[in-house]
Amino acid sequence: MSKKFYGYYIPETNESGILESWGECSKKVLGRKSQYKSFFNYNEAKLWLDSILNPNNSSNLTHKTNLKQKFYGCFFIDSETFSVFDNWEKCKNKIEQFKCRYKSFKTYEEAYEWCSSGAQYITKKSIQNNLPDSIYFDAGTGRGIGVESKVSYKDGISILPKYFPNENINEFGNLSLGSSKTNNFGELKALDMALDIALKNNILEIFGDSSLIINYWSKGHIKSDIDPETIELAKIVSKKRELFEKLGGTISHISGDYNPADLGFHK
Repeated sequence: MSKKFYGYYIPETNESGILESWGECSKKVLGRKSQYKSFFNYNEAKLWLDSILNPNNSSNLTHKTNLKQKFYGCFFIDSETFSVFDNWEKCKNKIEQFKCRYKSFKTYEEAYEWCSSGAQYITKKSIQNNLPDSIYFDAGTGRGIGVESKVSYKDGISILPKYFPNENINEFGNLSLGSSKTNNFGELKALDMALDIALKNNILEIFGDSSLIINYWSKGHIKSDIDPETIELAKIVSKKRELFEKLGGTISHISGDYNPADLGFHK
C-alpha cells in the first residue's frame, strides 16, 4: 500500500501540520472543528495546507516553484532518530544543537528514505554499483530533437534496439517521439516498453524517476483534460502493470541522480 500524508488545520488553536498516519491525524482532528485531507505525497499536502494558511497567495503557487522545493533529512546520531524539514533554516537550527548527519533532497520521500535507512553518506558511483539487476526507464528532451524514451539494465545501455527494432529508434538507441509529444508522454511510453521487456524476460523489478508516471498515470489515474492519445496509453500501461504486479512485479521510484537510464535532461 502506498504511503499517505495527512494535512490538517485546527482553526480554534491555529494548529496545522502534515502527519504520516491516519492514527496520528485522527487524534488531532476528530471531535474538533478542523480541516484535514490525505495525499499521496508530501508536496501535495503542503500545497493544500499553504492554500488554507495563505489563501491570498495560493494562486501564485506554480508547478515551477514546487519543483524548486528542497527537503532536508537530519539524522540525530546520539538518539538514532531523525526529522525531515522543508527549509534550510529549520534544519540548520537542529544541526547547531545536536550531533547529526544531514543532506538535502528534491523530494520528501527521498529525504525520509535516506534517514530511515541510517543516513549514511555514500557516493553516486557506489549506489549505482549496488543497484539491483532490474529494468530502468526515463525520458528527456535535452538534445533538441524532441522527446526520447530510454529503457536499460543497470549498465545504462539502451536495450530498445534489441527488443523494438522496428520502432523509431535513433542513433543513441532511444525511441524518438518527436517534438509533438510531452516529456511525461515519453516517460509513460518508456514504462510501457519496460513492462513488455520485463514480462517477456520474467524480470520482476522496474525503476524510474517520474513520480507522476509511477504513482498515477500507470495506475490509470489521469485527468480527463489530458490529450486522448496519452489517456489511451495510460489505460494500456495500467493493464500491463496490473498483470505485472499479479505476477509479483514491482515498479519503484529511483532518484534521477542514480537512475542508470537517466537521460540527464530533467535536471
